[in-house]
Amino acid sequence: MKRGILVYDQREQEWRVWIGQTRYWVQQGYTFELRIQQRYFNAYLEKDIDWFVTLDYEVIFILHLNEVYKIRINTIEYIPLDTPF
Repeated sequence: MKRGILVYDQREQEWRVWIGQTRYWVQQGYTFELRIQQRYFNAYLEKDIDWFVTLDYEVIFILHLNEVYKIRINTIEYIPLDTPF
């Protein structure tokens, strides 16, 4: 598992995962570990009216578009995108 961040791309209207200078494509149904306070929770990305994650298969957490979330992912399950640099 690699540590990174989950951020909302306003231009593309989608969430992106960044690990260092590499960004990864993410969509509904992807799983990752979301850090809250000093603990990681299994998270499942979903969308209804708002983007949200389901934590540990029971708690729903609405994602805020201007927030940066610390996460861990298995990069083998994600598709890297071209970086803007």
